[in-house]
Amino acid sequence: MTTADLIEALRADIASDLKAQILAELEPEIKRRLYSNIFDIEEAAKYLKVSVQTLRRMVHGAEIPYFRQRGRIYFRQMDLDKHIENRIIRKDDRQ
Repeated sequence: MTTADLIEALRADIASDLKAQILAELEPEIKRRLYSNIFDIEEAAKYLKVSVQTLRRMVHGAEIPYFRQRGRIYFRQMDLDKHIENRIIRKDDRQ
């Protein structure tokens, strides 16, 4: 192994450790922000680009994750994003 190879390996190792450290520091803030986005039914309908009636049918049919608080329906953005991700049709899935 040459000196240049050793230096490059050290740089890669330091960069990898630095990325892991930054991610570990940012992860709690990222999760906090994801959980802080709570939508009512009108906001969720706009976010999903469907009508409120369609979203109510999806709730009634248990097609979409939601929760109730004081009789009102709410959605977490993170759950809506997961729902969208699960519905994406990829090229590999079409066959």
